Amino acid sequence: MKFNRYILMMASLLCFPALAHSEERKLSGEEIRQYLTDKKVVHRQDANNAFWQTFHASGVTHYQAQDQKAEQGKWSVQANQYCSQWGPFGWTCYDMTAQDNLITWISKEGTLYKGRITTQ
Repeated sequence: MKFNRYILMMASLLCFPALAHSEERKLSGEEIRQYLTDKKVVHRQDANNAFWQTFHASGVTHYQAQDQKAEQGKWSVQANQYCSQWGPFGWTCYDMTAQDNLITWISKEGTLYKGRITTQ
């Protein structure tokens, strides 16, 4: 048994570098839910125009720009896309990718919106 534990320990050490340097990948619908539900995403954290958004399990989302009043919208996952609705406007959907705690929304035109996931 001691030999098996040694092999298991060595195998896990060899796998660790691969986990530490994960690659950006497209998210499935379930992964989008897991990444966003009850989380906060910060955008442009070090800039004067930083903003953040929270994603509640209820489907409510709050957008807060620095020094501005918060806005409330709705979010959902439809198929393998993140979708949101703000005010009287219809739903807009995005593909999403992630790498560790960095997440990217990709519009149908190809515009990228990047953020960093934090807990609330």
